[in-house]
Amino acid sequence: MSQDFFEYHIETMKEKYPTFGKYQNYHIFTLLCIKYFFYSESGISFDQDVIEEFLTDGANDGGIDAIFNDPTSEGNDLIIVQSKFYENTALGIDNVAGELYKINETLKKLQSNKISEFNDKLVTAYRNATSQMEDNANIRIVFFTSYQPKNKRERNKLDKSMRDYFGKYDLEMNFRSDIEAQIELCDNGKLCVDYDKIAIDDKNNYLKYEDSIIVNISALSLQELQNRRRNGLLGMNLRYYVRQKAVDTGIEKTIHKEPENFWYKNNGILIICDDYEIDGKEIKLWNFSIVNGGQTTNRIGKLDIEKDFYLQCKVVKSKGNTTQMKDKFALEIAEATNSQKPVKKADLKANTPEQIRLKERLNRCQVYYITKKGDKTPKQYAEPYQTATLEQVGKLGLAAVLQMPGSARSNSQRMYNDEYYYSIFGQDAKEGVIADLLKMSYYYDKFVKVYIKDKGYDEKTVLPMMKNGRTFQYACVTFLCKINYGVFSYDTIAGMLNNVDDLKIAIRNMGNIEKLISVKLQDEEEIFMEIFSVIGDEVLGYCFDSALYKAEEEQRTLAPSDYLKSDINYYKDVIKRLWNRYKQNSSLRENIDLICGK
Repeated sequence: MSQDFFEYHIETMKEKYPTFGKYQNYHIFTLLCIKYFFYSESGISFDQDVIEEFLTDGANDGGIDAIFNDPTSEGNDLIIVQSKFYENTALGIDNVAGELYKINETLKKLQSNKISEFNDKLVTAYRNATSQMEDNANIRIVFFTSYQPKNKRERNKLDKSMRDYFGKYDLEMNFRSDIEAQIELCDNGKLCVDYDKIAIDDKNNYLKYEDSIIVNISALSLQELQNRRRNGLLGMNLRYYVRQKAVDTGIEKTIHKEPENFWYKNNGILIICDDYEIDGKEIKLWNFSIVNGGQTTNRIGKLDIEKDFYLQCKVVKSKGNTTQMKDKFALEIAEATNSQKPVKKADLKANTPEQIRLKERLNRCQVYYITKKGDKTPKQYAEPYQTATLEQVGKLGLAAVLQMPGSARSNSQRMYNDEYYYSIFGQDAKEGVIADLLKMSYYYDKFVKVYIKDKGYDEKTVLPMMKNGRTFQYACVTFLCKINYGVFSYDTIAGMLNNVDDLKIAIRNMGNIEKLISVKLQDEEEIFMEIFSVIGDEVLGYCFDSALYKAEEEQRTLAPSDYLKSDINYYKDVIKRLWNRYKQNSSLRENIDLICGK
């Protein structure tokens, strides 16, 4: 493909997102890459106004073009982007190395709060993104360029030198062919390869079990297949390619120093297909995907192989008469074979019975529930709050239903613990409540994006709570709704404030609540804006100001993000202050009453 490929997509971006028209093509190239690598899944909104705030490119940008959190990661990973788009000139290997070295130095300074030499956009984007990181988040440096290395040797030399240098961070390098492949995969929406073939070690050499087989495949043949099909080859892989440095190093060492022993030292790959056929020294495959062995496949695809070698390949023929049955079978195989690797827990839960039932129930509330990769939202679900992902529902449930806003922000993976999982996703989970929480989340996005601007809120205490306190807001609103619906009284809760264990049990109760918003309100959005404003200012801002004062007295530092990571702060400080303002602030009380139909 030529540079025209990128120019076409850049022009398409300008047409689809009018505000991008003010940017140069190299800026839009950055936005294009962000969209296709991080915002291509259904249920993840590519909001042009929000995305623009990720851009840091300009004078004094420290070599960084964009900073944001990965919406597809489990811990809100911090993404540092550098991109190079050249319409008429090539990018040399020395240029790439120089830019990446510069980023490393910038990160050191930002982490030490040495910010005087950087522009405001960079500092703001960095602080916003770091405040959203969960405890298990990683820092990833992602490099995009329209440059294509002349050969694998050039690419591997750069890749190795940079990975050795960036030992502290995960480094992902995407050249022209990688970006083209990702765009095509997303636009085509296919999770498997229709047909292809791989060479095996000997004619008709295979071990059969029922309708499936094990063969020894040629590394060079796999490399050719990977270079032809790229990400499409891993479409059904639960992890795509989650790089682990130690594994990568081991794979490379074996390939370069003792390829004849690769068969013994590597577990090989697993392919699921609709059908296959052994034809002499080839295996032909139909509708197939690699569901385990993505790391092996990618390293083999990118390395120079001087002498061919073989690796194990298990080829499993799908079982089931329907697409749903085949998906379930594929998921079970993938889950079992990936159990020791960093698979997203959401993917492992995608086709469980409770998730299938919840999908059906949410559909009755006009919400399209996305649990598995590749699922696309039908056009009739036009509003943003009519689409939800499993992880989104989980975080909302953790924050609001279970009243754990700190955990929802800093350790959302707790949603998968049995203690919490079935309360959020099981039979007792109310689809009407989930639908209302999705709408509340949509309103809060608008609140942060539009409503709080130029309102004069205190920038040290209140504004950070409003920008970053969404999980606490959901918890507060739901807490007041529970009281309004008679699930418990505040007097009961007040008697438990010094006993956190009893308090947790009491406030998680949902009683007979079927919906949070019990009536249709003409000015519903404005009502929520007023509620968020009061809670952000008079509750969260007040509580953080008090905590900050105490920290300064004790000569401790307390960042807003740290305060919002703690459930204890919600139990000990926020609930008491929330009830105080609910009793004293007539606007808050009346608006909660309106939501509850009183």
